[in-house]
Order: sequence, then C-alpha cells, then structure tokens
Amino acid sequence: MTKLLFILLIFIVVAGMIALRYRRQIQSAIYVWQMFKKVRQVNKPQEKRIEKTESSKDVQLVRCAKCGTWTPQKNALNLRSKAFYCSTNCMENAVKV
Repeated sequence: MTKLLFILLIFIVVAGMIALRYRRQIQSAIYVWQMFKKVRQVNKPQEKRIEKTESSKDVQLVRCAKCGTWTPQKNALNLRSKAFYCSTNCMENAVKV
C-alpha cells in the first residue's frame, strides 16, 4: 500500500514538473481548443424556422399556364398580363414553345 502511494506521489510530482515546463504550450492548446469549440457553435446549423404567412381566406390563387398548378398570386410569375406561371421552369418552357 505504501509503495502504491509512493508511486502515486512520484507520478504527481513528475506531472507537475512537466506541466510547469510546458505551460505555454498547454495554454496555447487550451486556447486553440476553445477557439475550435466557438467556431463549431457559430457554424452549427440553426433550427429551421417556419415563418407563418398571413392565413387570410381571401388569398387569390392563379393557375399556371403551362402545368396547371394552382399557386398564390403573390408567388406566381407573370409574363403577360393574364398568364401566370408557378416557376421559372414553366415560364421558360412556355416561352420556348
């Protein structure tokens, strides 16, 4: 039992001497570790927030002239005064034809 305590005491003294000798390197390593930790927190993907749009009953829907999909008028693309399109792909395909 005394031999184990003696070995433990020697180990603590040696670890202390090593920490004292390499304290600048240890401080630098701790600083770099904290910096990486902060970078990971900043780059962590944020939770997706679903923005609630005004859910009024009088939202006007328009039909896509190309594919026939119903979309809200504020989101639709308007090439001519009466032709609405749900996406740029539909609008480009309609123009090509």
